[in-house]
Amino acid sequence: MPASMTATAAPMETQTQSKSDVDYVLVDFEPLHKQRWRSETVRLVCVEFPPHTRSLWHKHLNYGIYVVMAPLNVTEQPFGQEPRPLVQEKGSVFCRDHTKDKLLHVINSHNTPLFIVEVELLKKKKDIMPHDQVALHSSKGVELLNNEPECRVYRLTLQNDSSEGQSANEISLGLPTGAVLVGLDDCEVEVTNVSEDPMVDSERTLSLKVADDVQLSAGKLNLKLLSSKTSKVQFILAEVY
Repeated sequence: MPASMTATAAPMETQTQSKSDVDYVLVDFEPLHKQRWRSETVRLVCVEFPPHTRSLWHKHLNYGIYVVMAPLNVTEQPFGQEPRPLVQEKGSVFCRDHTKDKLLHVINSHNTPLFIVEVELLKKKKDIMPHDQVALHSSKGVELLNNEPECRVYRLTLQNDSSEGQSANEISLGLPTGAVLVGLDDCEVEVTNVSEDPMVDSERTLSLKVADDVQLSAGKLNLKLLSSKTSKVQFILAEVY
């Protein structure tokens, strides 16, 4: 079965089929879901479909944080259900707990490409660190998007002119746990991540493109915007518990 084909090349499966009628792979082996890196707790996956492309039937087993890198307008069909639209704006974030639904589905793109970065969480439920007593981040340019036992997800907004609006050109946070930072815009930033791990670079100047990511350790985080072509830039910060 080819990795991709036009969306009309094969009929949609109906609810009368059984799972034995559908050939599928784990998402780890779906060709359009490309692993960028993997640690003990996180797998970073870049998902890109050209227009008019269909994925293989594939199955998800872990909790996923999905960051939409370009306007999303595709059709999703979970096994045994009717096809349904999946539409999101660039910069949107949605989370799905596939440890519960064991999602088996197929995706069809239409006139526009699909571009998503997934932060896939690999921890077992029993290993999740309780964080009820950990204070939420609350500062200029920081917006909480999701707060669940597995993770907290924030939107960080930096702008060149910090005299207006609710954003600044620099954000400082104390990270209680390891995290992943995903860029939504092209920019140059200075990242300072002070931790007890001697292998972690404490200060870096990075030229980031859309969908680039930065692995962060627990400790102090300082993010400073140095330059960008737009007046403001955004990032998604996923704290993994």
